[in-house]
Amino acid sequence: MATRRLGISHQEIEEVRSRLFLKRWDTMSFDVQARLNELKKLFRAPTNDEIHRHVIVASIAALQTFHRGTIITIVDSGDEYKARAAENVTEKISMKDALTWLGGKTASFGELVAHSAPCNSVTDLLSWPGILLACDMKQALTEAFDPYDLRNKVAAPAKVVADIDRLLIDLAEAFRLRHIFAHEAASAITVSADECGRLLEAVGRWIQAVDAVLWSSVHKDLPLTQYEMNQHAHAEVLAARKELASAMRKALSEARSAGPASWLRNNHFAWMKATMDWTRNTYGSLQGSMWPAVAGSDLAKAIQIRAEQVMDWNSSQDAEDAHGNK
Repeated sequence: MATRRLGISHQEIEEVRSRLFLKRWDTMSFDVQARLNELKKLFRAPTNDEIHRHVIVASIAALQTFHRGTIITIVDSGDEYKARAAENVTEKISMKDALTWLGGKTASFGELVAHSAPCNSVTDLLSWPGILLACDMKQALTEAFDPYDLRNKVAAPAKVVADIDRLLIDLAEAFRLRHIFAHEAASAITVSADECGRLLEAVGRWIQAVDAVLWSSVHKDLPLTQYEMNQHAHAEVLAARKELASAMRKALSEARSAGPASWLRNNHFAWMKATMDWTRNTYGSLQGSMWPAVAGSDLAKAIQIRAEQVMDWNSSQDAEDAHGNK
């Protein structure tokens, strides 16, 4: 039975991931914010009770996606989080299944944890993040400050949640109504515009608060501001170029010992021209402060792949030389 359940989980997890816009959990926030923005636009238009019902059900669905994505982000961020997750996964699994999950070929261990974690109440929202971060999640949310204020060293950083108890009460009501509207006709229950707006705001506020907690813990060493992102991308490019230069020096030395190295130089110049042409005419051609960092990160990946390609070639030649010398 356990093997069958895990097999089904793999399929379900892949299907859920496939419905994300970029089919990746690390960009999950885009899906969640896009959904909430659509619900806000719908709510601001002339509405009635039926629309209010839909907004509440859909906002909880977006919250559940965020909850899963948060768990995946934390678990896959480091061994300490994986260890805490493993201690709290209650399903019995075989060694074969464990190796399949930990290998992460079709789904990551974080996805297994997120898939098995419930998200139907405020208790569920607080439970797994608290376990993984080894903290009192309610207290952490109470003390959460705007991450941009913290990074920019604002003298009096803004608190994300003014009243945590009020927020949890509103979320509990959103979950209660969502359960009713998703499973019952409940034709006599109506939701006012004020109540709907308050519950939608609570979902958005929770997401902001959890993000703030992550930026002060799991993400504390990652770039957040645009300046930090630009600097981080620039450093990635420099590091990748250094690695590639080292690999190319070795490759050219080997090529010269075997004869003319002109082909290798010409090939590398052609690769550089094609790569920079791609960078300039894709992300580098876009207007907006975010794109230089994206362009830099994309370029760093391309250089890293080229460096690995050259290093693999160097290794193959070392092996050939060793074999020939025997």
